[in-house]
Amino acid sequence: MKKTLIALAAVAATSASFAQSTVTLSGTVDVGIEKRFSGDATRMTPNRNGTSNWTLSGAEDLGGGLKAVFQVSTSFNSDTGTVSSTDGLGNNGMFVGLTGGFGTLRAGRPVNTLYGNVLLANGTKGVSAHDANTVLNGNATASAKNSNASSSVYVPNAVQYHSPRFGGVQVQLEYAPSESVAAGNKAGKALGVRYDGGPLSVTFVNYTGATAAATTLKAVNQFAVSYDFSVVKVLFTIRDQGGLTSDQDNSWALGLTAPVGPGLVYASFNNNEQIGDDGRTIIAGYKYNLSKRTQAYVNVARRNAAWIPATVTAAGGTGTKSSTGFGFGLQHNF
Repeated sequence: MKKTLIALAAVAATSASFAQSTVTLSGTVDVGIEKRFSGDATRMTPNRNGTSNWTLSGAEDLGGGLKAVFQVSTSFNSDTGTVSSTDGLGNNGMFVGLTGGFGTLRAGRPVNTLYGNVLLANGTKGVSAHDANTVLNGNATASAKNSNASSSVYVPNAVQYHSPRFGGVQVQLEYAPSESVAAGNKAGKALGVRYDGGPLSVTFVNYTGATAAATTLKAVNQFAVSYDFSVVKVLFTIRDQGGLTSDQDNSWALGLTAPVGPGLVYASFNNNEQIGDDGRTIIAGYKYNLSKRTQAYVNVARRNAAWIPATVTAAGGTGTKSSTGFGFGLQHNF
């Protein structure tokens, strides 16, 4: 991604402390059109290939190998101009921290350890409500598989530590106070261990989201692995949610990506255990690179009758039948 660097040379001339400071403005604009399932209205939909956002990030050299770092990223709906979340400023991630030989320490609203270590064929994107991350997280008819994580991607009120890499291995720790004195409240905690070496990546996460009151959910354990065979990359992520019965505690996603022409093909089979029939989706798509910064894409998806039936019915579809969704769009990175 090409980024616009805002040079601080003018202020650096008046203060030596700015000599090693940089601030970068970057972002994404993504918008498309999609039909999510049979009976649903055709609609303009943003953020189905990448999250539309503007991001300010920067670093200051404090000397001795120590740097101060920050990021403020705000997502928005490129079809309506509204902010994507009620969180407003920084809803796409926000933190301040220190990095050096000891590793990296961040505080604020960073990417949560659980999502930061999933390995999915298409990230959180694809046809709305069919994507792999939505299936992994659960839905209204089956308890979520993210251990009360307040966001599937970002965690507020958090402190994170990322260790240096040793032989390809990195350890990540997370703590998020509940900010509540209610009975049964508990802080969020996470431990992540990741290995990246050549074509192989393997991660394990034990995660408990912060809660302000008692909950039946316990820690979720997540295992993920990917291997790049050059012609195709295979990715697999599975979650086991503590506190649920054995017929609804697991969710998983098996996917692949493959370079084809000037773009990339992806496909994924996603399964969420539920009482009765499991909720399942199959998703696929093609991302065509028009340039290094601009990408056209097409997404298709198929859901079974058990996946989000209430949502489908409320939108005018037949929730008791399987259905197909599709969409296409354009994304530009700056």
